Amino acid sequence: MRKRLWPGALALGLALSLGACSSGATKQTPGASDTITVEAPNSAPTFTNNFNPFSASETGPGLNIIYEPLVATNRAKGGTLIPWLAKSWTWSADGRTATFVIRPGVTFSDGNPLTQQDVLYSLELPLKNPKVAGADYTSVEAVGSDKVAVTWKDPAYQSLLNVKNINIVEKKLWSGRDPLTYVDKKPVGTGPFSIKTFSPQAVTMASRSDYWGGKPAMRDLRYVAATSANVQTQLQNNSIDFCTCDIDAKSYVSSDPKNHHFIMAWDGSVVSVMLNNAKAPFNDVNVRRAFASAVDIDAIAKLSSSKLPLTQPPASRTGLSTKTYEGWIDPKYLTPRRQDVAAAKADLRAGGWSVRGGALTKDGKKYPITYVAPSDTPFLKTIGQLVVQQIQQSLGIKVTLSGGSGANTGSDINKGKFDMAATWLSRGDSMYYALQQFDGRLIQPLGTESVAGNNTVRWKNGDFDKILSQMAGTDDESRLKALSKQAQAIFVDQVPTIPLFSSGAAGVASTLRWTGWPDAENPAYLANTGSGSEFITTLLHLKPATGKG
Repeated sequence: MRKRLWPGALALGLALSLGACSSGATKQTPGASDTITVEAPNSAPTFTNNFNPFSASETGPGLNIIYEPLVATNRAKGGTLIPWLAKSWTWSADGRTATFVIRPGVTFSDGNPLTQQDVLYSLELPLKNPKVAGADYTSVEAVGSDKVAVTWKDPAYQSLLNVKNINIVEKKLWSGRDPLTYVDKKPVGTGPFSIKTFSPQAVTMASRSDYWGGKPAMRDLRYVAATSANVQTQLQNNSIDFCTCDIDAKSYVSSDPKNHHFIMAWDGSVVSVMLNNAKAPFNDVNVRRAFASAVDIDAIAKLSSSKLPLTQPPASRTGLSTKTYEGWIDPKYLTPRRQDVAAAKADLRAGGWSVRGGALTKDGKKYPITYVAPSDTPFLKTIGQLVVQQIQQSLGIKVTLSGGSGANTGSDINKGKFDMAATWLSRGDSMYYALQQFDGRLIQPLGTESVAGNNTVRWKNGDFDKILSQMAGTDDESRLKALSKQAQAIFVDQVPTIPLFSSGAAGVASTLRWTGWPDAENPAYLANTGSGSEFITTLLHLKPATGKG
């Protein structure tokens, strides 16, 4: 067995020690509070009283801090793996089996200790019930009294990250339940908070004094169902302390520069125009290249940042975030693609395409193009409007902008019912996972939902897929970098998407009641309610504005 030292352990230790410090005595003053209020991620108008972590239907907020995984990542550091409920792990010589040592001293919120059987049950659940998503491994077994071994079919160094998607639950509570249909109003997890009160508009969680990582400084955590229509008002009047949401962040910060702050969680995201590679006209690389050259991404990046106190940089041609992977991206591809109308028109001619009456035409057949943008996400819709305008100005092609609610639009995109659309692509979990979302082996047929949003653009390149297989089987960073650059070259040449700008989870935070938020420019960890381990780390760093740790 080879043992590896994971630097993420140091980061976690820092987070937990700060969390423990912040639980000391505090002096409350006017404006101070023992409750932190946040907007629920992807908030619905009202909450559902169901906290089943396996449910396929609507659930309540905060599941990601009630339940925890064995491992986590720090996306602020390019996806550094962090021991979580597992205190360490080792790999077998063939790279197929990872053996996790269960962290001692962890208890569930009902007071029962975390056991080997709980971990074994949780990891086996998706193997025994395929409808419970998350497992790409083939088997799990107990080792000794405090270890669990997870085995994959092939060398799987890069697949270890998938384990972070598996929630660890208490076996005695779940062994008699249907994981997909059970309605859980009293969830029991290992996280630092447990449900205190529920209403359709707000959920309050109480902090746990026996949390293995140290007691959070706040007594309560309150999630509110703040929608895009009212969240700006609630933030401005200080009803909400923190959110990762689509608001006018410039106005928020300028209204109280001392207490209102902008935080960008650079999580590896790149806002990109998705092109449906599975059908004409975007199954032709010449059309993809032409549209990419016709777009002015500098103007789009500037527009995207109009309500932010900072500028989101134009994306590299690789589709990888320059904020997260600058040291991994081939230097010759770091420069963003510039608008080149002449080259765009030449690419269309090379493919035998022409433009007639505003329509893209080939062999006498017209190919109408629709750009799908969710009507309830102004940010993406505004970007779509500019992209459509640029395509018409550059190439004379009229693209129809359409789209319903985010839920319906998202479903249509996952099923391949689109020509063009924009969304956040790329991932900050690791270079392998940032590239794997374009793995041709993950393509679903048109009309079938993409699995976990993988390869929604339905692009397939055999050489690219072979490189991914080679990356999956190594933990040598120099080899991973070399292979990733080969994959980048293929991506740039084939243009499966049009990368626009590096982005992330834009957030705003008030220091009126709580301090300790990550640095806005160079965060050591991300503040993001949508990510469990990262949000827990953030909460453990916070302390009352006038308190002392």
